[in-house]
Amino acid sequence: MIPELPLTLIASLERRLVTATSLATSPFTGSAQLQDWGGEWWEYQIEMAQTRGRDGRRLAAFFAELGGPRGRFLFRDPSIGQSPGAGEPVVDGTGQSGNTLATRGWVPNEPALMAGDFLSLGGDSATRLHQVTMDAVADATGRATLALVPKLRASPADATPLEVAAPAVLLRLSAPVPARIGRADSYRFSFTAREAL
Repeated sequence: MIPELPLTLIASLERRLVTATSLATSPFTGSAQLQDWGGEWWEYQIEMAQTRGRDGRRLAAFFAELGGPRGRFLFRDPSIGQSPGAGEPVVDGTGQSGNTLATRGWVPNEPALMAGDFLSLGGDSATRLHQVTMDAVADATGRATLALVPKLRASPADATPLEVAAPAVLLRLSAPVPARIGRADSYRFSFTAREAL
C-alpha cells in the first residue's frame, strides 16, 4: 500500500505541468522548430508550515522512510478547492486515450466539472492526477466528455470511479528531505517531488 503524506499545514506550494518538448530557433532566420516527445507529468515544490514536537518527528520519520527518490507517496493537494458536480461519475467505455475522457454518472443537464477542476483516476500505484481544461456539462443521460491534461497514459477500464472531491497525485521525492529543527522543538520541511510514472 502506498503511504499518503500526512496532511499537516502547508505554507506554500508550486504545482506545474511539465511537457517533454524542445524548441530550436534558427539564429539566422528566427524560424522555430518544435519537437514534442509526448511526455507530460506534474512537479511540486512544497514548503510545510512549522510543526512542533511529536508531529514534527512523525513527519521527519515519514520522509526518512521514503528514502529519497526510492519511495512513492500519495498527495492530496490542498490547493484544489473545487465544487464538483453531483453524482457518482465513472469512466464510460473502454479503449480511451489522448486528452479526452468519456464519463457517465453525473446529474443530467447539470455542470459536471469546470475548466481548472481536477480529478484522479486509479488507486495506489496507478493513481493519476488530471486537470480539466474546458467546462463540461452532463447531457440528458448524465454523460459528459472531459477535456484534460495530462493525456491519459493508459486506457482506464469501464466504470472506473473518478475521484473529484479529493483528487490525489502519486509523487516521488526529487531528493532526501532534511528536517530543519529550530528552538523549542520546532520543525520545518521543504521538498520537491515529481509525478511517479
